Formats: sequence, C-alpha cells, structure tokens
Amino acid sequence: MSLRVGVPQGLLHFQYGTVWERFLSELGAEVVLSGETSRHTLDCGSVLDEMCLPAKVFFGHAYQLRDKVDYLFLPRIVSIRQGQYTCPKIIGMPDVLRNNVGRLPPIIDTNIDMRKKSRQLYQAIVTIGQLFGCGVVASLYAWFQAWQYRARTQSVGWAYDGRPRLALIGHPYIIYDRQVSLNTLEKLNKLGMQVVTPEMVELEEINRAAARLEKKIFWSNSHTLAGAAMALMSGSRSLNGIIFMTCFACGPDALVGELIRQQASQLNIPCMQLSLDEHTAEAGLITRLEAFSDMVKRRLNI
Repeated sequence: MSLRVGVPQGLLHFQYGTVWERFLSELGAEVVLSGETSRHTLDCGSVLDEMCLPAKVFFGHAYQLRDKVDYLFLPRIVSIRQGQYTCPKIIGMPDVLRNNVGRLPPIIDTNIDMRKKSRQLYQAIVTIGQLFGCGVVASLYAWFQAWQYRARTQSVGWAYDGRPRLALIGHPYIIYDRQVSLNTLEKLNKLGMQVVTPEMVELEEINRAAARLEKKIFWSNSHTLAGAAMALMSGSRSLNGIIFMTCFACGPDALVGELIRQQASQLNIPCMQLSLDEHTAEAGLITRLEAFSDMVKRRLNI
C-alpha cells in the first residue's frame, strides 16, 4: 500500500508544486493535495500572530491535511541559488507547524541549501528517496523525470495582443492564489488589460536586470521580482503601467517596492502598490483596479 503524502498548496508550491508532485509519484507515493485556498483555510491560519498572510495560508493548508496523510511534504528550502536565501518564514515553517498543530503526521523537511554547492540538492533528493525505499539511482531518476515534466509544461514569454500592457509584480503565492489575491488577474483581464507577470520573463533577462541594481538582493524571490520589474520597464516591449502586489508586514517587499517605484517614476510609467491581508475588502480592491485601469486608458487616449 502506497504511503499517502500531503502537499500543502501554498508558498513555494506555486513555483515547484508540479515537480514535487511528479517526484513523489515517481517514488511510489500517493500524493494528496490540500486544494485551493478557501475562507476556511484562512481561518485555520489565523491562529498565528505576527505572520504574513501567505504564511498563515500555508499553515491552514497543512492543518487541513493533518488527519488525511501519513507524511507532510515540506522540504526546508534554505537557498535555491548560490549566495541567496529564501524567506526566513519559509525556512522555519516546519518548526511553526510542529509547535502549533496537534496530531501532526511526520514532516519530510529535508534541508535544501544551495548557497555554496548546487550538488546539495541531489543529496537531499537521495535522502527523500530513501524514505520510500528507493536507492540512489532510482531517486535521481525520479527527480530527473519530474524536472523534465516541469520543463515541458512550463511556458515562458509573452506577446503583445493589442491591449494596454500592465506588469503585475508579486510573489507567485500571492498572484496565483485566487483567494489571497482576490482574483486580481481575472479582474484586470476583464478590465481590458494585458497582464504580464514575472514568470513570463526569461530567467537570464531577470538576472541581467537585477545585476544592474546598485545593491545585490540576497532574498531569491525578491531578486526575481526586482529583476523582472526592471527588465519589463527597461525592455523594448514598453509597459503602460505596473502594479506591485504585496502582503502586509513583508519586509523584503518593502525594499523591492521602493526600487520599482523609483524606476517607474524615472521612466514615467504609472505605478501602484496593492498591499493585502486577510481583512482586505474586495470592493475596495476593485475600485482601485478600475481607477488605475481608467487612468492608463486615458493616457493612451482609449
């Protein structure tokens, strides 16, 4: 009988979820997903104090899985690039769960730390594979299959479709979580905007743009957001506006938001920041999106 492994659909799941699911399946596990974020998910995570909304959401997803699985899959991702770190709340999430959730199943929280050597990832893969009775070769092959699948299904790039172009800059776990973002992507599309996100920008282009910043950004996600915004604003595919979407109490985003605002001001590109938390009212968000979209269209004489 296959082990049931729960995968919470929050935080880095929006970046690596497909490869994690495929990897675990290749190892012979039965993957159980927590499902889309709901109001109940938010309520479960509201027991945490002084945590950002995405961390509370992730907590809620893990909490909902606790009685349904044999293991929770939550690798402790310290670093994904040399010289950079992920968010401290992401790194510490396994400990947050252990200290706040009763009847918690065992957590697969193998360290992934590529600050100095990328091969540490493969050591972590082998360690995880051993939990499912797989040897070194079988574990690495399962990862290769999963990564190849991600490469085939991941699309990068965008083409101008005639509508006003807006860059929506924010973490994937904010933008693509319809409950957290209050479905901002769909709202902007209905307002007649062509929306470009950081995932549509080539990684090489992001890194080149981020390298031109005066100071190196040591948080990997913040590096990506800043680099994508700078690349889009300075590229040949001109933007008509930029929206920076963040969650209240995110320290790294405060820095990135200011960098984006300054660059947009220099290039005369309209820029708006949206700060979200669990109390954000949808009506107020709609009003701000409509006003910003109308302003962009007036500048274009549409």
